[in-house]
Amino acid sequence: MSERDYNRQAARRQRISKATLIVGVDVGNAFNALGFMNKDGKVLGSCSKLCNSREGFEQFVKMIEGLKAKHRLRDVLIGMEPTGHYWRKLAYFAKEHGYEVRFVRTTALKHHRELDESSSAKSDRRDALTIANITREGKYIDTVIEDGVLRQLRTLSKARERLLRYSVSAKNSLHAALDDYFPELHEIFRSMGARSLWVILEKCPFPEDVVLMKASTLQEMIARSSRKKAGSAGKAKAFYEAAQNSIGVKQIGTADRYRVRMCLEEVKRTVLTLKDMDRQLKSMVKDIPASSYLMSIPGIGPLSAAVFLGELGDPSHFHNAHQIVKYAGYDPQESDSGSRVGRKFISKKGRWLLRKYLFFMSMRVTVLSKYFHEYYHRKLETKNRVGQQPRRKEIICAVAIKLIKVIFALLRDKRSFEDTASPAVAIA
Repeated sequence: MSERDYNRQAARRQRISKATLIVGVDVGNAFNALGFMNKDGKVLGSCSKLCNSREGFEQFVKMIEGLKAKHRLRDVLIGMEPTGHYWRKLAYFAKEHGYEVRFVRTTALKHHRELDESSSAKSDRRDALTIANITREGKYIDTVIEDGVLRQLRTLSKARERLLRYSVSAKNSLHAALDDYFPELHEIFRSMGARSLWVILEKCPFPEDVVLMKASTLQEMIARSSRKKAGSAGKAKAFYEAAQNSIGVKQIGTADRYRVRMCLEEVKRTVLTLKDMDRQLKSMVKDIPASSYLMSIPGIGPLSAAVFLGELGDPSHFHNAHQIVKYAGYDPQESDSGSRVGRKFISKKGRWLLRKYLFFMSMRVTVLSKYFHEYYHRKLETKNRVGQQPRRKEIICAVAIKLIKVIFALLRDKRSFEDTASPAVAIA
């Protein structure tokens, strides 16, 4: 851990006063476990089973207010492990009641449990007290609970990413079906998302259906659904010849037709829903003033800006660019021992979707931005800490870190990016 991290942890400990009630929550699907401590680490109480219901949440507030009155405490700091999606209900309920909620890492809980107990034995009540102790020591994550348009952006971005993976799976399923029945289609239509392919598969999905149709009908179908209408005659001819000489399965039954129809419907549904989601994200990001500063960088469009801001949250919660670097999992990790100097690698902790989009954004800005293009080529000419030529992925990660620093400066100063060969913004 760096000096900066130790200082930040010390600042968190100073935030906790003698009047602070520290609550550790071990989150579960149906029940939660609670542990209560004061600043000195004295256990003030615990609860092994709190229901995820209105009655349970009201009991949660009643216990906190009762301990505050009993021990003359004024402040509440709640620490919890963000397990799956179960934490959201309780965390937002606590926020609505004015309690500060922070999160601890799963790895921190595991190692801290072994230090406290000298064993890996666990129970919900013990984990709740361990989480409270980690929170008391200031070893929680800087993440805060977001609401408003930024939370909406993040929710939609996550849903889009899940649907994107499902869309790829649906296209692969359709591709596999065509491999069985009409493999020659892959040479004529390269993409499973082509509208003209959808129209053809709806009317004549198998070679035996195509040979029964007129060439003029095929040409008209392709021309009506394709952007390149001039080449529809050639494509219709190639399509007809491919059907006549197809090596696909000949004996076509009801189940085969159902398979192709089902795969096609899934592809159409996912592709069209993704386009609708993109329109929603682009519309929502217009309501955020910070998006204009991001999109002033060549290579960053409204979709990338929407995902970035949704995953990042309120930029004012970050005091320096290093916090965002660590939040995205791009903080360099060392592996040195004695006289051995190892390669640096990124931690890959934090927001994986933020890290993914920063990588894509970095590849685009190195091509479209003079400033980042020059930075990329400077890195190509240098050697890494072990005296070797850096790999391309290492350089892209370095560009991502530089991009984070530039974005932080733009958001901090509320200014647009000036694309010059020399540094365009102050990034200190």
